[in-house]
Amino acid sequence: MENISIFSQAYKNLIISIQFSYILVIEPVVTDLRERLQLISNGTKTKFLDRFATIHSKWHMDEMMTGSGTFGGSPIGFISFHHEVLTVYIPRFDTSLTAGPMTNTSPPYRPVIDSILKSVEFSNALEGWHNLVHRNTRKYGRNFSDPKKNIYMKRFWQFHKFIDDKFQSWLTNNQLNYDDVDHTLI
Repeated sequence: MENISIFSQAYKNLIISIQFSYILVIEPVVTDLRERLQLISNGTKTKFLDRFATIHSKWHMDEMMTGSGTFGGSPIGFISFHHEVLTVYIPRFDTSLTAGPMTNTSPPYRPVIDSILKSVEFSNALEGWHNLVHRNTRKYGRNFSDPKKNIYMKRFWQFHKFIDDKFQSWLTNNQLNYDDVDHTLI
């Protein structure tokens, strides 16, 4: 008889033990966010952005106040939150999206970030640099630092495409899959 046991870990991570092999099940906050993003992506790009503005702003406000962005009251990390948004946005509204000019940001990307081995440290370093770029209102304008307004700017999506590309490269270089990381922290 197979011995199947389910363990609940911090932040609702589930690990299923099936005959000594472990499979990480995606966190409920990620599946909830995916469902919500799919729901609000029906319709025009403008309607999606209008609906997403509140979600995006709340994630950033929670992150600033508590150190952890949330969706539906549950923590979801910086990289995971924005990755999930891009996963819906690109195929639905901008299939040809590239990082474009946002590969040369001010301040410039720090390549040393790519060499960080621990996922939480990598995420924190990437987010810290990201915040500096968003706050550069001299170069990008005041709206680029406002999470309710910046999503209407093409450069926002290019910038987050660049960040997601860095994340995907980091995963590959560290022989990890997206589902291998703790999305409540990353």
